[in-house]
Amino acid sequence: MSDGLTLTFLGTSRGNAFMNELLAAVAHEVEAAGVRTEIVVDAPPADGSRVYVFVPHEYYATVGKELHPTRRQLARTIAFCTEQPGTPWFEVSESHARSAGAVVDISSDAVRELRRRGVRAEHFRLGYTDYWDRWGRDEGPARPVDVLHLGAVNERRLEALAGYAATLWPREARIHVPPEAAKTRERPDFLLGERKWSCLASAKTLLNLHRQPAPYFEWVRVLEAVANGCVVVSEHSEDCTPLVPGEHFASGSLESLALLADGLLRDEERLAAMRLAAYDLVRSELPMRTAAERLIAVAEKLDRSPGSRSRAPRRERRLRHAAGELARRATWDPRIGSVVHHQEALRKWSLRADAGLKRVVLAQIELTRRLAAQEATLRGEDPDVLRVVARSRAYAGARPRVSVLVPLYNHAHEVGAALASVAASELRDVEVVVLDDASTDGGQEAVLGFFRDTPFVPGMLLAHPVNRGLGRTRNDLAEAARGEYVFMLDADNELYPTALGRLVAALDDDPGAFFAYPMLEVHADGEPETLRSHLPWEPELLHLGNYIDAMALLRRGVLLELGGYAEDLRLYGWEDYELWCRAAERGLRGVLVPQVLTRYRRAEHSMLAITDLDSTDAESVLRARYPALARRRSAG
Repeated sequence: MSDGLTLTFLGTSRGNAFMNELLAAVAHEVEAAGVRTEIVVDAPPADGSRVYVFVPHEYYATVGKELHPTRRQLARTIAFCTEQPGTPWFEVSESHARSAGAVVDISSDAVRELRRRGVRAEHFRLGYTDYWDRWGRDEGPARPVDVLHLGAVNERRLEALAGYAATLWPREARIHVPPEAAKTRERPDFLLGERKWSCLASAKTLLNLHRQPAPYFEWVRVLEAVANGCVVVSEHSEDCTPLVPGEHFASGSLESLALLADGLLRDEERLAAMRLAAYDLVRSELPMRTAAERLIAVAEKLDRSPGSRSRAPRRERRLRHAAGELARRATWDPRIGSVVHHQEALRKWSLRADAGLKRVVLAQIELTRRLAAQEATLRGEDPDVLRVVARSRAYAGARPRVSVLVPLYNHAHEVGAALASVAASELRDVEVVVLDDASTDGGQEAVLGFFRDTPFVPGMLLAHPVNRGLGRTRNDLAEAARGEYVFMLDADNELYPTALGRLVAALDDDPGAFFAYPMLEVHADGEPETLRSHLPWEPELLHLGNYIDAMALLRRGVLLELGGYAEDLRLYGWEDYELWCRAAERGLRGVLVPQVLTRYRRAEHSMLAITDLDSTDAESVLRARYPALARRRSAG
């Protein structure tokens, strides 16, 4: 080895911390092989004894030009590439890698593609490193988490995870789907270092869903899991040798992964055998030290020949530059400007029309309510009296800890399923309180039928003489509830049996939290579409919009102290969002239970059809009430 050689691993302060962590693992193995290493951020130190290693697409996307390596430094730099062919990140990585003195890539497919394009790349074979290992093949400690997911969000993954809920709801799951944007630090749903490896060591299975349909193998995620004894359940993948599907990890179609994981969890002997076989194989046949030693050899070559670099021939570079200039010139067409202006004018006109239509609809709702109140008064009824329609046989003797509150307005065909999901709850000290907000479709009969069929469920049916809206209905329900906790369940949604118990446990474990909320499986006609409420409580995100559904378990006393839900008609459909904003303004917080425990029905006739028409008035009200929120929105 070259005397005095130092491998400088160049991370970024504004890029994805996951990449810095990968470089740290490689540096650990290089150091163990006898070569000095250092990890620096953003600016490469100017020293002739160093050879640099960086992830090109991550570095150039996040570090200012004034800190970029000089041409001399690039000649002594190894581009450490991590992206798959066919993605935009691969193209960025390839373009920058050409300027480096040497190129390595963790994907054999990517190496082949780079070589096809004239880039002399080598394969860096990822493998086992004790840098990740917090298990050490010790079968003694318990693994309380049945199913774990750690992949960044995209619609493909969200739809698949929503589809898994019907299989995984009985299991202890931790579903983390952090934002896809670069994450510079740890988040509740983005684990790094000790938290991540300890989490893997506490889990039995890890779901591995590809970001794209392409069947590439996520080697870093898989190896971190294997090093901690967590059995990988992955979509079918290529380039997984020497790991063998069915022997070292489970493999199947995207739709089947939950069933595969559930099957493994039912067969503890097979699960243990797979865990140990994978760990033993990567330790014996796939040590990362081998790749680290090859990286050292590449670095030594650069150290001896600092001018060598993998670059395209000069003529090819000239042609690429000319093609780029032509492409830039071809993007302007004088006709495009007028088309854009027409489209923008049409968009603004459409927004104004939607805003006007929403105001007309809301005015009609208000007028209808006033007329109904006058008619009730003429009949000798008090339109403000909350009437008790019925109580179930079990209601009087119950001392519920949780009250499930169901506002009912014209959901006669769905409310039965919602109530049945409460009856199926594994938590027993529960009551259900339904308030019919002057439905016109026979919803009360459906509730009374449920009380007759399930007399063991403590329940009460209330009614408004005239329609009062969602905010007032929820507030009246909260006043009528007897539980310490209240759960808001719209009449067309459902709970999985473990939902209430796990939400109660979350609030019991965190006495300072105002509410706990689960992830929601959004479905239409029974077919899963996506997840909702999958982000953890982050008040600073509220300025972007509402990301937490109303289906949450709240401390009833705190809710009443806050004044309940907004009843301002301008906030129609935004009642839960306004409550979260108010809670954030008061310094209160929520806690996410990272499991899919509820089902949200997406239907064309829901109130969202009106809510989504326009948000101008609602946003204006929120800005006036919560200036801090308005400042964040303006800054964003």
